[in-house]
Amino acid sequence: MKDQMHKMSGDVGLSFQQFLEYNIFSVGKYSLSVYEILAAILVILLAIILNKSVKKLVYNSKKVDIGRKFAVSQILFYIIFIIATILVLKSLGVDISPLLLGSGAILVGIGLGLQNLFLDFISGIIILFDRSVMVGDVIDIGDTIGEVKEIRMRTTTIETRERKSVIYPNSLLTKDKLTNFSHDSPAVIFVIEVGVHYDTDIDLAVRLLEEAARENKAVLQDKPIFVRLENFGDSSLDLKLYYYSVELFAAPQVRSDLRMVILKKFRDNNVNIPYPIRTLEFPSKDNNDIEKEQ
Repeated sequence: MKDQMHKMSGDVGLSFQQFLEYNIFSVGKYSLSVYEILAAILVILLAIILNKSVKKLVYNSKKVDIGRKFAVSQILFYIIFIIATILVLKSLGVDISPLLLGSGAILVGIGLGLQNLFLDFISGIIILFDRSVMVGDVIDIGDTIGEVKEIRMRTTTIETRERKSVIYPNSLLTKDKLTNFSHDSPAVIFVIEVGVHYDTDIDLAVRLLEEAARENKAVLQDKPIFVRLENFGDSSLDLKLYYYSVELFAAPQVRSDLRMVILKKFRDNNVNIPYPIRTLEFPSKDNNDIEKEQ
């Protein structure tokens, strides 16, 4: 009985080994077995699990901002993808040494025909590494202001204030000038200009402007709020209100709200915003001209 059980287990082990070694198809010297396919599938599954685990680990970190989290996760994704691709090819029995040896010449040949594509690809790597632009940044490029939503290897997606998605090639972000409002600090200084009558109590006007800024929730109260007498205009004293805010995307609405409050405060306190005065002079006719006409 024991001999029969041992023989059956041996037959099962042998049949399973035969199943793994079974060649699905053969072309010349190349053959593909069940074992090689299963190994490739296992590598792919492990790569997917590893990528999700690494991404979750990076995004759970509280010491790193969202832009750096995205950059790190993208870089690690491409590293895992390249390694997994090599392992899958080796698992399938593909000799990758000729590919590695000829990759330089292949890339040069392809690059000549797809220069812009490779330029965008390299620019994407540069952006992810130097972090000059990160996800969540508010930037101004080509007279378009928007928030960076996604950085891929070839393109970057920006969402404008009108909620439109604009897709830029990465090369534009590296070779052209752009303004990054969020690069060093999320707080940006804004300015509102207003002119008051020359007879205005200047101290009162300054106080009203500062009050309007302090009453707005979008204005940072721990940052300086100040007013400057910028110029003696033709018909007004030109004042500028300076304040800090992190509401970069909603900056036009914040300015509008502040202007409405300023206008109300000025009217309640009899502070006049003067109209421009223009004097027109018409040449008068002298007596000689009148005599000639007669």
